[in-house]
Amino acid sequence: MAAGPSFDARRRRRILVVEDDEMVRDAVAMMLSADDHDVVTASNAAEALGFLERGSYDVIVSDLRIPNMDGPTFYRELKQRWPAALPRIIFMTGHAEDPVYGRFLRETGVPVLAKPFTPESLRQAVRRAFLAP
Repeated sequence: MAAGPSFDARRRRRILVVEDDEMVRDAVAMMLSADDHDVVTASNAAEALGFLERGSYDVIVSDLRIPNMDGPTFYRELKQRWPAALPRIIFMTGHAEDPVYGRFLRETGVPVLAKPFTPESLRQAVRRAFLAP
């Protein structure tokens, strides 16, 4: 029987953080950088898509409500252009209870970090995303 995917905690990962709130964006980037990851930040979806056009990322951590397009639209854009990235996206939100966003999150099964979240819950979500196929 083949072994499942392994996780090498020492391997440096590239993470794209998409968040319009500068304080939240900086805090998430600082938490992930403290774990020795290469973190690139974008303040809106257009900027994030530009980064994705120029390089690949091991994980994408994005707010669900971002300028230029909302999370469901951003997800559909990723699905169309970079489908391999879908298992490694995590949405952050304070709006999971919103009927439209809640339905989208249930239908896609995308992992969600409810704001406010702890550094440990962020680390756990990112680690699970690293193990995604």
